[in-house]
Amino acid sequence: MVSAASPGGRPGAAAPPASPRRRDAAATHALLLRTAERLFAERGVHAVSNRRIAEAAGQGSNSAVGYHIGTKADLVAEIIRAHAVPMDRMRERMLVRAERSPDPRARIACLVVPVTRHLAELGVPSWYARFAAQISVDPGLRTVAVNEATSTPAMRRTMDAVLACVPGEAASLRAGMVRHLIIHTCADREQELADGNAPATGTWPRTGALLIDAIAALLAAREDPA
Repeated sequence: MVSAASPGGRPGAAAPPASPRRRDAAATHALLLRTAERLFAERGVHAVSNRRIAEAAGQGSNSAVGYHIGTKADLVAEIIRAHAVPMDRMRERMLVRAERSPDPRARIACLVVPVTRHLAELGVPSWYARFAAQISVDPGLRTVAVNEATSTPAMRRTMDAVLACVPGEAASLRAGMVRHLIIHTCADREQELADGNAPATGTWPRTGALLIDAIAALLAAREDPA
């Protein structure tokens, strides 16, 4: 096996430490993402400009978002990607067992539990579920968000497994219903936690269990031929 070369070309050598300027740029990038997520969650997408995000993040330049990230669509995609990484790691582990299980609820759990556990790990307050709910009803950014959230290998495998028993014509419709059920239920719970109207412990596990029940019933429901 050939060892990886460092940027300087020496095989196996460790990469040089990042420069202070590069570390500062990475920290600013992360701060802008966190700030945008919170503001979008609290105020909606159209009410928040890139200039407002830069100001709230304490950046002197109003063009900081454009410089460090790009367009608003780029910003939304990066926020989703940042949260998808830990959820997909969990989803991959769960899929190994679920794909061998005859119980459809095990596959549905691969869709739901990584979301609710991730939200629990974010603590209180968190903003990602409310951010996702705001994006899901935005005509211009909804497609960007759906494509980003559903394009990972783990998510594609999960959706294929969950919808395996749903007739082809109904699969797309029910997939959309499942997505909205998860997004808006989680957004409601996140708001309740932020407002102090839900217990800090136990809320997300119970929400996950109820979502699994609801999605199982939704997928099993027969369509009225009329």
